[in-house]
Amino acid sequence: MSAERYLIGKSTLDVSLGCLRRNGADVSLRPKSFALLHYLVTHAGRLVTKDELLSKIWPDVIVTDDSLTRCISEVRAALEDSDQTMIKTVSKRGYVFAGPVTLLDEHAVPLPPAGGVPEHKTEARRTGWVLPLLGLSAVLAMAGVFWSTAFWRPAALPPRLSLIVLPFSNLSADPAQDYLGDIITDELTTALTQLRGSTVISSSSAFTLKGKPVDIKQLGSDLGVSYALEGSVLRSDGSVRINARLVDTQSAKTLWSDKFDVRRAALLQTQDDIVTRLASALHVELVQAEARRAIGTPVANLDAEDLAMRCEGASYSHGGAVATPNYDLCERALGIDPRNVRALIQLARYYSSRVSRVQSPNPASDLQRADGLVNRALDIDAGYYAAHCVKAVVLEGTHHVRDAVVAAERCLALNPSYAGAYRTLALQYFFLAEPSKMLEYVDHGIRLSPRDPETSIFLLLKGWAYLVMEHDDEALVWLRRAAAASPEIPTILAALTSVLALTGQDAEARATLARYLALPATRTRTVAQWDYVPDENPAFLKFHLRFKSGLSKAGMPEQ
Repeated sequence: MSAERYLIGKSTLDVSLGCLRRNGADVSLRPKSFALLHYLVTHAGRLVTKDELLSKIWPDVIVTDDSLTRCISEVRAALEDSDQTMIKTVSKRGYVFAGPVTLLDEHAVPLPPAGGVPEHKTEARRTGWVLPLLGLSAVLAMAGVFWSTAFWRPAALPPRLSLIVLPFSNLSADPAQDYLGDIITDELTTALTQLRGSTVISSSSAFTLKGKPVDIKQLGSDLGVSYALEGSVLRSDGSVRINARLVDTQSAKTLWSDKFDVRRAALLQTQDDIVTRLASALHVELVQAEARRAIGTPVANLDAEDLAMRCEGASYSHGGAVATPNYDLCERALGIDPRNVRALIQLARYYSSRVSRVQSPNPASDLQRADGLVNRALDIDAGYYAAHCVKAVVLEGTHHVRDAVVAAERCLALNPSYAGAYRTLALQYFFLAEPSKMLEYVDHGIRLSPRDPETSIFLLLKGWAYLVMEHDDEALVWLRRAAAASPEIPTILAALTSVLALTGQDAEARATLARYLALPATRTRTVAQWDYVPDENPAFLKFHLRFKSGLSKAGMPEQ
């Protein structure tokens, strides 16, 4: 019987014990990374395609290429293969294990521990005359050390953003109503695979748990997932109530929950909205949960994706403010991995957004940098939805608003549950002075993501829409709400200042202007500096002049 042990370079892959060892010590590898290494080693010398690896290592799970890339990186680090001579990448196709591989038979002597083994002990192993002289207690002690190191190692942590959507239970008395919960489970599972770097257990596997009691902690351990989503559907005479909660499988604590009612008559029309609303909220919650997991870890010990995720999580918690102190985490991530798409997009979004919000210290420089970052991200992953939304804002800043609409529509098509797509489209139609389109996307976005971290931007855009229509009183209602939600965002206070002045509320306008000028993120301090006109259509130019007249009336310096 084969011992399933391989000598690979300076390391030993022991499949029977499930460990990789070097110099007598275990080298930490997550289960999926270990399985990937085993597969590559047993197919050494030939091209193993990405599709083959995904089907063999994740047979019942829908994952993105990010999961594969992360495992490859972990394996290379474990083998100290920084120059990629052992595991070679074949561009856009797969990998070849090109390192030396020796199959060790079951009688082979294990590699000696670090520091070597004294010669007389090696000799004793060959002749066998020392063992009878050892006391029974010493033998048992040695055995205890072996078993504790071989079988009692701490379990590897599950992959980032790994989860299962458990079948939504039917709380109605009629079993025939199961179908709605099944549809939500299946479509939500598919929607969550759009989240970059996610590992989502397939719905076909999840449905094997339908109607069975589930121990969340055991489930997480068995499936290697960090999170589980539980839900239920309750039909009454006139409505359907949807409940959902996100659970941490390690602690069994609820991280997020939501419930909402849908009219039964509109159920078929709102079915997609139900899934999109849940997926939109979960995208944010999962990234923030992963960012919180890394908080206790020193920054020096975090890898590129950890840093990028903390950076993204901070942007959510700041509600999209133009000046946050956490973007250096994205810079550090790119210092480790220049191809980290999450970090590239977060930085591109930061630089392009502060131009769009008219608070950039150097718009031309910011746009140039944002364009370079987003283009790098698109070269790496042309299908990443968020990259297209950021590209839209860059195109807007370079006076290509119609092209920006196309990019934002591409973003929405790639991921209909991404609230940022609705914000970006509403923004582009603002510059095109089409308020009806603005309101359409704003209202849809708010409905699908009522707890969105950037709800204040939706409210700002709604205020802008009414101001374009010169419905100043209605604009004032929405801008007050936006300022109440995010009083630290300069663009919101500037908009509120102008409308207050335009509606004759001069004292409050002056007070709001003072708050605007006192914000640390405020860069645009004169009326003349408020010169952002991405599209020179007559309707937007008319709006722009009215807006600046309100700033002047409130007392903002002209020059």
